[in-house]
Amino acid sequence: MNRHTRQITRIALALVLQTACSSTSTPAPSTPRPQPTTTQPVTPPTPTLTPSAALTAGSLPAIPENAGALAIDVVYPGEMETVTVRDSTFVFGSTGNGHAQLTINGAPVHVEPNGTFLGFLPVPANGLYHIVANLPGGQSVTLDRHARVPESSTSPTLEPGAHIVPGSVTPRGAWVAMPKERVDVSFRGTPSGQASLVFPDGSRIALVETRAVNAVGGAAGNFEGPSTTRTEVARGVSEYRGFFRARALIASDTTVGVPTLAELTAPLTAQPLSPSPDAASGRRGDAAKPKPSASPRRRVTASPRQTGAEVELVIGADTARSQVPLSIAMLERERTGAASERDPGNPDKRGFVIATVGIGGPYHYLWPNGTELTLTGERGTRYRVRLSSTMTAWTPKGDVRLLPAGTPPAHTSVGTIRMQPNAQSVDIHFAVSRKLPFHVDETEKSLTIDIYGATSDVNFMQYGGIDPLIARGEWSEPQDSVFRFRVDLTKPVWGYSVTWADNGDLVFRVRRPPAIDMEHPLRGLLIAVDPGHPPAGAIGPTRLTEASANLANALALKPLLEAAGARVLMLRTDNTAVPLNSRPLRAQQENADILVSMHNNAFPDGVNPFENNGTSVYYYQPHSVDLARDLQAELLREFSLRNLGIGRADLALVRPTWMPSALTETMFLMIPQQESSLRDATINQRIARAHVRGLEKFLRDRAQGITSSPN
Repeated sequence: MNRHTRQITRIALALVLQTACSSTSTPAPSTPRPQPTTTQPVTPPTPTLTPSAALTAGSLPAIPENAGALAIDVVYPGEMETVTVRDSTFVFGSTGNGHAQLTINGAPVHVEPNGTFLGFLPVPANGLYHIVANLPGGQSVTLDRHARVPESSTSPTLEPGAHIVPGSVTPRGAWVAMPKERVDVSFRGTPSGQASLVFPDGSRIALVETRAVNAVGGAAGNFEGPSTTRTEVARGVSEYRGFFRARALIASDTTVGVPTLAELTAPLTAQPLSPSPDAASGRRGDAAKPKPSASPRRRVTASPRQTGAEVELVIGADTARSQVPLSIAMLERERTGAASERDPGNPDKRGFVIATVGIGGPYHYLWPNGTELTLTGERGTRYRVRLSSTMTAWTPKGDVRLLPAGTPPAHTSVGTIRMQPNAQSVDIHFAVSRKLPFHVDETEKSLTIDIYGATSDVNFMQYGGIDPLIARGEWSEPQDSVFRFRVDLTKPVWGYSVTWADNGDLVFRVRRPPAIDMEHPLRGLLIAVDPGHPPAGAIGPTRLTEASANLANALALKPLLEAAGARVLMLRTDNTAVPLNSRPLRAQQENADILVSMHNNAFPDGVNPFENNGTSVYYYQPHSVDLARDLQAELLREFSLRNLGIGRADLALVRPTWMPSALTETMFLMIPQQESSLRDATINQRIARAHVRGLEKFLRDRAQGITSSPN
């Protein structure tokens, strides 16, 4: 997977993938580590390979020799590329000749027989990597690679007096809030001060001084080793924190944006708090307090500089102030919107709208277009959705079409429930008058849907005849305006979908498991195969792209699946970029029985690649965990690389609910031996065979009703 994609969100994704492995908090080394020539040994140890080593299970082929022209090619970091950690990270590329001797900033780095190299080295403070390659005959080439490095996390040295660290004031952005909603505020500044939040009417709230803590390191938490993210107490500064109940504010900084759910209105006074231009930068300024005004609430007609809040820090006779970069519009009553994908003509459309539990983090809710949402707040690029009296969700503003102001919040009663068995599924229809948000939970043999904003008016449920898949259905109302329906199945969950019917019914479609032949478990099934990327993707020391490596593995898998009796849906057949979200959407439209996305991995900055490379597989929906586990087991059996485990990850290719799906990360492209192996057609075949065995194991177990999921 793309290294830069993994650095997103190291939310994203670092939090998502933490289930893969544990991590430590030992500081990274300050000197280069010895550079191994093969992948790190595991238990049982992988033997050191020579060019004549046999290609047996549990081994990789030796790296072929290359005696080409001496030329340094640094793949990472690129020229003026940003390195996101300050201590140590990897550098990799090739020299063109396997006999070269290489140093980077004076530290020796091992060169593989094909001329490739991978080092894990201290990040130079000035971002300059001086690279020298020599051949035994005396030929020498040099290269200077410049990288951008982050500033030191050591807090700036503050001069005597009161100072507020520029850029440290939070929160920031355009918000919409309900009355009495809590808003947290903080800033960093000179220790041992008296801090306050000051409003335009002159009122103030004391802020509490706490230790300031910096995050250092930068490696994702799903990898082991000494380079994981950790924290340290910042020296020379304190953090000042507090909170207030939401009120109308307009920031002087126009870059914070303008909210869309409600209009900004000026607070009760319009007196400036900071007549001195020094105050906006956090330096000492005029400490005079504003005079209150009796002017009523009004639309903004004057400069917004008059209506923002400030933080204030007082030390002795010295005072510093800084504007809070926050605008708040007050929402007196809820707004109603409809889920609407931002661009229906976009080839990368999902077919649904996504929402998260908190303001950030992985996606948790998937709602079809047209779902009505009760909106109670706005922060930056997201709307807050009220689900129940105790639950909210956050969804991108671009995925919501606001309905006219005054549209009543979505609420309905659930009437008759009807089950309609058909060849592929059992469709459960809920008679509703509004399209409400929902969430589905599953166990091994049951599915539960919560409909938010609904109450029960059910006194009749029609099973539609005896069906071998359905054990029973039950409804309840666990809290006000939350309608819950659980369907118990006689077989493990294979997949499901939730859609809106033309007549307005909510249709909960429970997929029937396919018929599986124990002797030939793949026979007759449609397997969707996704060669991960492009766009994006990882890259190796000889610039082998992940898109090419994945495609070679997938093309080797296709004939093996067909030989086993399966039909194959290839989601990519060449290196033409295929939009990310259209891949799982096509698999669902074609009614694939299983989706497998084939990848090879990459590291984020700061992770020691020699200690952390290995094999991993990811899933998202609970009914896919066994598929991930079986694929992981077979890939490990084939290559005996380090077991990085399986993980639950919010990734587009494993998010579909209609079929079991898994994403495999067989090797790491930046590891020279592993990149070299991925160029080998024999390795492509072995990767493909391991996938076939994993699929067959999963299918045979399902045919016998065997799962590892709890009831």
